[in-house]
Amino acid sequence: MALTDRTQAAPDLRQIGTLVAGDYIAFNIVTAIGLLSHGELTGLGRIGEILTIATPFAAGWFAVAPWLGAFRADVATQPKRTLARSALAWLIALPIGLLLWSLVRQKSVQPAFAIVTFITNLIVLLGWRGTFAWLAGRARSR
Repeated sequence: MALTDRTQAAPDLRQIGTLVAGDYIAFNIVTAIGLLSHGELTGLGRIGEILTIATPFAAGWFAVAPWLGAFRADVATQPKRTLARSALAWLIALPIGLLLWSLVRQKSVQPAFAIVTFITNLIVLLGWRGTFAWLAGRARSR
């Protein structure tokens, strides 16, 4: 089946809203962990910086993931499909996020940062989306 197959169930707006919120939270969690690991997360006053750092990656994700079907109801409720589709979407979204991050932060992207960003966000996104798919699939089959 093609990635852009249009024969699908009608979108569940509550499901999509939950996925969008969870995805954005996932990017912010990864950013907070990164800042914490570098000793740069020193209090609630840094929440703005967390958002500033995470948002370019989330923007790249939200620019790519819907086009690759990561929010489709028939994908989002099946763990294997959602994990594969999410991994592909993140692989394609990462360069966009890195470019936006570089423009916002006025910094060049170091290869180690790109690799760590890819891996940590992939783990958190797949963990979150896999859990969501498993739970949603169970609820759907009842």
